Amino acid sequence: MTDVLLTLSTRPQQAEAIADWLLEQNLPGFTSWQAFGHSNRNEQLSLSEQIQGKQKRTVISLHLPPQRADALLQQLAAAFPQYDIHYWLQPLLACGALNPYLSTAE
Repeated sequence: MTDVLLTLSTRPQQAEAIADWLLEQNLPGFTSWQAFGHSNRNEQLSLSEQIQGKQKRTVISLHLPPQRADALLQQLAAAFPQYDIHYWLQPLLACGALNPYLSTAE
């Protein structure tokens, strides 16, 4: 089976701890960026976020075999039981570096 794309979305103040933990997991690498989450679950938003209609998030993506992604999600849930982490998995048709000698990111 082909790799999957595992994407995590979390609060920015939680992202550094998650990124550090991921770096310790012997993964080939991942990519992160800042985003905004939009939700109808207002009880999870601060008053300011409710007024703005959005919440700052950090998104982390990595590709890996499906079994490794499942195990990683279980380990992540155990390591960070109080963190606000949303995830999704997508099958990948293909992935890789166009020039493997120059690429340093996943």
